[in-house]
Amino acid sequence: MPCDEMINIDIGGTPYTVNSTHLPYFHSFQSFHHSSGQSTTPLTHSAIPLFDIAYRGVEHGFRHCVRMLGTDLSRYHTLCDTLDFLCVDVLGGRALDDIMGDLKSGKAQAVKGLARDAAFRLVYLILTGSFEAEVRDSQKVYNAVLFVVLHSGIFKYRPRKVVRDAYEERFRVTEKQRGRLDLWPAREPGVDGRRAEEDVTSEVLSSSSDECDWDDY
Repeated sequence: MPCDEMINIDIGGTPYTVNSTHLPYFHSFQSFHHSSGQSTTPLTHSAIPLFDIAYRGVEHGFRHCVRMLGTDLSRYHTLCDTLDFLCVDVLGGRALDDIMGDLKSGKAQAVKGLARDAAFRLVYLILTGSFEAEVRDSQKVYNAVLFVVLHSGIFKYRPRKVVRDAYEERFRVTEKQRGRLDLWPAREPGVDGRRAEEDVTSEVLSSSSDECDWDDY
């Protein structure tokens, strides 16, 4: 019996309609139930850590994961594990140079979604990727991290902080590198949680272009 592309499933007590091409794990999960003769109506699954955030990111852009997770790096580790469990192709075939290109697109495009998605992909790559040449690769990753930290008009408080935290956890940071990063500190938003750094020091966007994607972060 063929499997459906769109699957209705209860995950940890919450109903979802998932696209099995975006979340390949559920294609295998449904296939197993079909082949074993188990009922697939309704299809149920135990709770998956941070699934609601993974689902939002896969369907609407990974920048939403940053908005929902905040800056606790331990939760990013958990989310990365969940995305791997679900067989999500987070990078979409992108190498570090491609991610850097996506980050830089935020300087030219009015809508910053691609660049902000790339910030999450950079965190994912840092936390889960294998780097063959530690020194060379760490410098390339640092350049990407520095770009995010510097461009506060594109990347708000959350991505700037978590990108830096992920780098400092994964690689050895030199005093020179830390000094440059400290020149552009990620200042915490105000009490309302949305006014994130009005005193940006570089690459300030026009109000119209910033509002196009403001809710993303």
